[in-house]
Amino acid sequence: MAIGAETVIAALVGVLYALQLESHGGEGGIGWLFGTVFALVLLAVVSVIAGLAVSAMAVLPLVLLGRAVARRTGRRDSWQLTLATVAVVAVTLALLIGSCTFLTGFDGPGDLLVYPVLALGLIVGLAPAALCARAAGNPGKPGARWRVLGGVALGGLGLFAATLAVGVGAYSSRILKIYEPPRLTEADMVGTWTDGDGASLRFAADGTVTAKGVKEYDATGEQSGAYNCTGKWQLTESEGAVRPYELGIADCASLRFGWDLGGTEEHPTVFTWIGKPDSGERYILTRQR
Repeated sequence: MAIGAETVIAALVGVLYALQLESHGGEGGIGWLFGTVFALVLLAVVSVIAGLAVSAMAVLPLVLLGRAVARRTGRRDSWQLTLATVAVVAVTLALLIGSCTFLTGFDGPGDLLVYPVLALGLIVGLAPAALCARAAGNPGKPGARWRVLGGVALGGLGLFAATLAVGVGAYSSRILKIYEPPRLTEADMVGTWTDGDGASLRFAADGTVTAKGVKEYDATGEQSGAYNCTGKWQLTESEGAVRPYELGIADCASLRFGWDLGGTEEHPTVFTWIGKPDSGERYILTRQR
């Protein structure tokens, strides 16, 4: 159950963090909020079931291993020994998993971070559950299992509520800000927008746009060509909160459809989706001034 509680709280942290990230898939609003709450409840149920399986396969063996080490070394079984067992096993697994990833290639010193990140993640994920399992299985304390179960349930709910309150407070006080698409004027659009790879869209104040090497992609997401053309552009206000403005390009090959504004007010972008609608891949051009 401890692993289930950890999973739900981690998911909540992920949702709260994601609110400030750039998004263009219709996030936001009451419908999205209720959908997120429902997903968290469903995740809680699935996590409890999955947590039982993980406990049987990973957590309980760690507790038994710690007790076996205590017997073999003549030490007293303690929570410190359980933590040490978790740490040793986590580091060993991190070394094995990290080494396997290097078989696919080594891209530089940054890849070495996989070892401490994996080890720390395993320790954080397994240590609370192992300590709870050890306490619940203490033969010297009758009824310990139910006390631990109640403590995990109440503690998990309390930590969930506290995390939610901190997140709501951070966004309400504007310490963190929910992402909003940039609201640009036509004057803001004037200039050259590039993809960083030689292609550009140049928007002129007289309403003309010039494309140079703008990449074309087919339905599979593969580049199929490039556009070099001149046409007309127009920025129109939209009623939708997700897309407050719509960018239209006319008389310029296949650039007539699918353009959106992204980024932030300080660093806006122009983009179009690549490949399948649910791929999440975008072709992005950034304003150069």
